[in-house]
Amino acid sequence: MAEDGVEYEGRNMSAEEFERLRAEMRLEARDAIADKLAVLTALATAADPTADGEFRREVHSLKGLAATFGFPGIAIIAHRLEDFLATAHSPGDDVLVFLDRAQDALDGDDAAAPDVAEVVRQLPVTRDAAFDPTDLEVRQIEIMLVAPAVVATRYVADELRACGYRLVPAPKAMEAIDFAVHSRPDLIIVSAVLDRFDGIDLICALKAMPSTRHIPVALLTSFEDGSLPLKDLPPDVPILHKSPTFADDVAAALGKVGIL
Repeated sequence: MAEDGVEYEGRNMSAEEFERLRAEMRLEARDAIADKLAVLTALATAADPTADGEFRREVHSLKGLAATFGFPGIAIIAHRLEDFLATAHSPGDDVLVFLDRAQDALDGDDAAAPDVAEVVRQLPVTRDAAFDPTDLEVRQIEIMLVAPAVVATRYVADELRACGYRLVPAPKAMEAIDFAVHSRPDLIIVSAVLDRFDGIDLICALKAMPSTRHIPVALLTSFEDGSLPLKDLPPDVPILHKSPTFADDVAAALGKVGIL
């Protein structure tokens, strides 16, 4: 790196040149995102069942593009749309709500993180048909589940949805930190075992960061309370057991922090 500049792709640039280049790249990314949203809207309104695979690929591409070039709100909305498509039996016109909110974020330059947290809570979610929709709408409690995508996790996710909670799956620890900062869920449930990461380490990190330390966190585990693997768990973190009492444990954790 030069003394008063920036090294980029093997050459030294002044800070002014670098900022100009970054602004140009962001503008190009903004145009690319606008094009993707137009393509997605066309696919969503085409009523062509064969376009489902292409629609999902475009959503995934939108998420990556937005995350790479500094549009966190759009990246989070695209992630929520992916989750919705994975769990909704008949998405229908609900997908247009996601696309409209992404367009709103793009038009507003995607700058205000607190606004993202409010927007995502109004997005459509998959509901369990066995529950009264009126009761589910009143609760509006958002829970992020940080756990690997395995059968046991799907069971936990189904239990949470069945209780009427708005569920945000986050299989990767670093992804979970980003989502927590921008979407600010009511509760973060972290599995003790994560891919390439320890769940208790993630909990300690979340509780140490100024931007996330006030978000309630709980540990999901099959270990007994007081066992050696849990020795580094902060004492104020509730433990949720993978057992028939899981739903009651979640309700108790929410009650402990004044949400229920």
